[in-house]
Amino acid sequence: MIDTEPIFEESARRLLARRGQTPLPHVLQAMLGTPARQALQIFREHHFLSESVEELASESSQLFYEVLGQEPVPLMPGVTALLDRLERKGMPKAIATSSSARYVQRILSPHGLLHRFAFVLTCDDVRQGKPFPEIYEKAAAQLGHGAAEMVVLEDSPNGLRAAKAAGARCVIVPHERVPLDDLVGADAIVPSLESPQLFELLGT
Repeated sequence: MIDTEPIFEESARRLLARRGQTPLPHVLQAMLGTPARQALQIFREHHFLSESVEELASESSQLFYEVLGQEPVPLMPGVTALLDRLERKGMPKAIATSSSARYVQRILSPHGLLHRFAFVLTCDDVRQGKPFPEIYEKAAAQLGHGAAEMVVLEDSPNGLRAAKAAGARCVIVPHERVPLDDLVGADAIVPSLESPQLFELLGT
């Protein structure tokens, strides 16, 4: 619904600049869609950082909110219209994100959308984040459906792996930083949330 990857990348750039390094594109791609602790472990190992994950988490969070500033991050084109379509069909909706509850409140609350979802699951609700399937298995159970009846909209390879491992169908709506050659197994790849192909897949 919102692409904050440029903000994450800038905060990573600033963190590494303090250490005389620059971000490695393949490392940033490996971090896509994973919870902060998993992502920072990857980041730490590949950039040979001496700080603990906890120390890096504190510093990167400070930098993220510094880069973010006070203005709301814009919604991706088509979010509101897609929610309208799903609601006209009576389709239940939920959010299952690798982000924290604090992040979800900060990023999504200004848009007044959270009440339109049955529930929100975050990395705080699972023991193993994406690419593990736990968050999507929990989402399906909470919706009262089998995972095979669920359609997941994702924007990262790790999210795709989690959805498919849970047994769900997965449609990828990639942003420009997503490696398109790493999306094997997606049920469909559509250019945007405004795509007629997406509406057809969702029956809206």
